[in-house]
Amino acid sequence: MSIIFSPDSLRAQVEAATGGHITVLYDDQGYPSFMRVIPKFRYEDLGLDSVLGTGVASAFMVGGQEKSEIFIGQYQADLYNGRAVSLPGKDPRTSIDYDAAKAACEDKGPGWHLMSMHEWAAIALWCKVNGFIPRGNTDWGRAHDAPHETAVRPDGGTPGVSSGTGRTATGGGPASWRHDGRAEGIADLVGNVWEWQDQFKIVDGEIYCTTDNDFTAGEANWQSAGHFLNNVSGTITLDNSQGTPTDAGISNDWNSTAKATGYTESELMKRLMISPQTETEAQGRLYVNSSGERLPYRGGNWYYGSTAGLGALILNSPRSYSYTSFGFRPAFVG
Repeated sequence: MSIIFSPDSLRAQVEAATGGHITVLYDDQGYPSFMRVIPKFRYEDLGLDSVLGTGVASAFMVGGQEKSEIFIGQYQADLYNGRAVSLPGKDPRTSIDYDAAKAACEDKGPGWHLMSMHEWAAIALWCKVNGFIPRGNTDWGRAHDAPHETAVRPDGGTPGVSSGTGRTATGGGPASWRHDGRAEGIADLVGNVWEWQDQFKIVDGEIYCTTDNDFTAGEANWQSAGHFLNNVSGTITLDNSQGTPTDAGISNDWNSTAKATGYTESELMKRLMISPQTETEAQGRLYVNSSGERLPYRGGNWYYGSTAGLGALILNSPRSYSYTSFGFRPAFVG
């Protein structure tokens, strides 16, 4: 750990420029990553205890142990020598499947991992209660809901022109594309490229996940949540029992996800932004295929418009899937 946290000029400059909100962490090969420091908070600190219960947010619990902070890549990942890095001004690495994205993070050394559903949800909930919802590259290099907000496209294309590859360079957008509306915020959570998420999957609609942010837990140890995302007559439905697995991708606005008659809510499903509540509504669309194993990615990409957002979640794809609009983001817990 001494290598990761040893002082150096780059880290000192970045911390001084951002008031300590961003630091630079180094992996086993010495590659730097710009990481946003997120201090521990409780659900009651967000005023959501009546909906999500009390206690430390699950992102700050690892195997039942509290962590004072977590570190989230400020930028979507690029790849160097098999290691994920979070750096500004890069074309985010895409066309990478779930296992490769996860390995590129974990191979960096102890504490490094693929950003998890616990971490994403904690940040999204923080945004919600603080009254700032980030925009992003949701229209070929610009924000669909604020077309004057643009960023440089690595393919050289003109923002808003739907040809080529509409990704933008990491962190290239305005402050409104960051999670807190400030330059030191986490960039591109909404749009640009979808982000693989860890510690969650569905198998024939059955939800398996970690109960807290235990990135060290092997996938075989993820627990059945006793909750299901079923396809009932073409409708995504949260249920406490399994329906007939259906090999068809269906979608709805995340906020309007149906719940079976008599559905018993789960605190964990609410905390992970699987079960929507009035108090936790977020923009984005939910996509589900209830047949076989499906791994998640969140946020949207450069052509998803209003269906992108902090609530956007795709559970359509197998772990082997890769595409030019699918990327990832590293995280670290000490």
